[in-house]
Amino acid sequence: MSVRLRSLWDRLLAQDDDVVPDDGVEAGSARGGDQFVLGHSARLASDDVFDNLRQRVSAFAVREGLVFREPAWLYNAFVHSSFVLDHGLDDPTLHFERLEYLGDAVLGKIVAEYLFRALPNHLEGDLTRLRSELVRNATLTEWALELGLDGLVLTGPSVKSREILRSSRMLGSVFEALIGALYVDQGEQGVRRFLARWLNPAVDKAAKSDGQSQQNAKSALQEVLQRDLGATPRYEKRSATGPSHQPEFEVAVTLEGRTLATGKGPSIQKAGFRAAEVALADYLAAQTELDPID
Repeated sequence: MSVRLRSLWDRLLAQDDDVVPDDGVEAGSARGGDQFVLGHSARLASDDVFDNLRQRVSAFAVREGLVFREPAWLYNAFVHSSFVLDHGLDDPTLHFERLEYLGDAVLGKIVAEYLFRALPNHLEGDLTRLRSELVRNATLTEWALELGLDGLVLTGPSVKSREILRSSRMLGSVFEALIGALYVDQGEQGVRRFLARWLNPAVDKAAKSDGQSQQNAKSALQEVLQRDLGATPRYEKRSATGPSHQPEFEVAVTLEGRTLATGKGPSIQKAGFRAAEVALADYLAAQTELDPID
């Protein structure tokens, strides 16, 4: 834990700058059964915004069974950059973007490894498609809303409406920041335990559909494109090569005249399945790379 970050939260949680360490309590440790006391005497005003944040986050942590060794990481995950900028707090480490960066990488790694081990009969295309679906922003936003994270985020006046939180890409970023906070405090095992509630059902569903994954790729591609763009993909044969007893076809999947991906196979149908797998994986991966709102 950064001493600078811990000291900053000690200061912000105090009513004034006259913060004196409690006797016999080491900074960063819990006391009095309150895991969210940062080891200093914090005389909090009842209307202090950070006190309100502490109360909300504490209730969230108790509800979800989360016990942080360094609670400052958990607070950090819910502070949006608008709060820091709008209040002139000259410390970029206070908002969650560094944790979001880490959480994004950790989430991708853990989900990929989880799927690899849990679905031994699925090929790379299936695993890529499922991983992309699980880590895309829309999925993370659903999980964040399920956890009630929209009620925890501390924003500045420039982000006034809670509906902005629910309708924008922000909540997916907050979820990634929470994953980052869990990782730095508790390591990969803590993150795996936290994610199990969503990954286990996803794996069970994928396992039940084993053997139908190629057909699912075409259906899934059509579903997401119709849902997000209101358009239906089309398939075109581009070429047929090789001898008659061992042909190789190339099929392109297009959207409104634009080629999304191509696939090759021993039949037009299998080449189309492969094109759909590639197009779906590329599309879902692109959704996770878009920047959240500032």
